[in-house]
Amino acid sequence: MKNNAFDSAKKDLYLLLNRNYPKSYALRFVGDHYGLKNEQRYILSRSVFSKSYIDNTRKKKLNLKDIKGKSIFIDGYNVIITTESVLMGKAFVSMDGLIRDTRNVSKKHKITKDTLESIECILDLLEKYPPESTQVYLDKMMSKSGKISEIIRDGLEERNLRGDSETVSNVDYTLKNSLGIIATNDSAIISEIKEFIDLPSKVKISRGT
Repeated sequence: MKNNAFDSAKKDLYLLLNRNYPKSYALRFVGDHYGLKNEQRYILSRSVFSKSYIDNTRKKKLNLKDIKGKSIFIDGYNVIITTESVLMGKAFVSMDGLIRDTRNVSKKHKITKDTLESIECILDLLEKYPPESTQVYLDKMMSKSGKISEIIRDGLEERNLRGDSETVSNVDYTLKNSLGIIATNDSAIISEIKEFIDLPSKVKISRGT
């Protein structure tokens, strides 16, 4: 995604956000101005943030050792899909230092071998730094969310990790009102919580990729 138009759009969007322009407006303006494709606009939206947001995010970000013995609440699809992208080589580091995906799969997500491997990688990390309890939330409206929830529950049990996985109608609301460490890479959630962990980046480090 390296080209002059995209790089210029990235710089301009950053400047506009620091001047408190609404992100949707600023993104549309620079996207139209530089004639960016939808994929480029999507990546811009997930990679460029204001300096104040970046600073606040860095203060909230935790390490793996911080989850040991604590309650952790996982943004299921967000973490799984981002980890899939890490395994597939389709992830990038945003300006806030977090790993994000380029695929924009959303409700088109399907269970694949990468999904299963991602879940294994995530649970393996939790096994090394066992939380006091682990709760995974999955969007009830997503296809096969019940099946993924079952796979996660089995994985937790196999590793003797205390926790559960369930489908809910509003994952964002549920996470924002959970008392514990939140595992997510979603900026909308991060902006409203006290502390979080970027699990996909830890998977990337553990695999040496």
